[in-house]
Amino acid sequence: MLALLFALASAPPTEPTQLPGPPPLPEPPPLQREDHRERGRSPGYYFNHRERPRLGARLGVGVDGRLAGPMPARAAFALDVLAIGRIPASRRHPRFTLFPELGFSLGAGARDTRGYLFNAGLGLGGTDKGVGIAVVPRFVAGSYSGQRALGVRAGLLVEKINPNGGGLELAYQALFLPGAVVHTIHVTLYLGFLLPKVY
Repeated sequence: MLALLFALASAPPTEPTQLPGPPPLPEPPPLQREDHRERGRSPGYYFNHRERPRLGARLGVGVDGRLAGPMPARAAFALDVLAIGRIPASRRHPRFTLFPELGFSLGAGARDTRGYLFNAGLGLGGTDKGVGIAVVPRFVAGSYSGQRALGVRAGLLVEKINPNGGGLELAYQALFLPGAVVHTIHVTLYLGFLLPKVY
């Protein structure tokens, strides 16, 4: 019995059996470096400042020429007295400008007065260093040849005001009278001013 115990104690230890493990994983491919740069808005969006609104007036003289309708004569003298504004409407595009106008128009023939019209409009155009160009639609209302008149006037305006100067307007006008419509061409040369000054 002692010999059996002695033999078991002196026998070398047996190694534990190892189970098969998972297969080795392949090496990962090297990572490719990518450069993603942030792109914001143009610096001009932040650094441009909207110009100040400018207010003023203009006085124009010209001619109303008949196209169609019951106008007493082929042409009449035209006088415009208007309060005007020039309002920059964009920071990124300083030349984008609104052209509000409010005033009075008189049409007079050689023998009699034909029209008293109040008009209000808002145009869209551009200005640069005192030179402006715009399309200005207007609503007109008043009296024409002794009759109540409502209508529209749409004009192309070119001006040079820096700060004082003048310009030219070529406009089409349609007046709706009781039972008739008068179509005219309105051509005006004018003098005006705007403040504050721009140099």
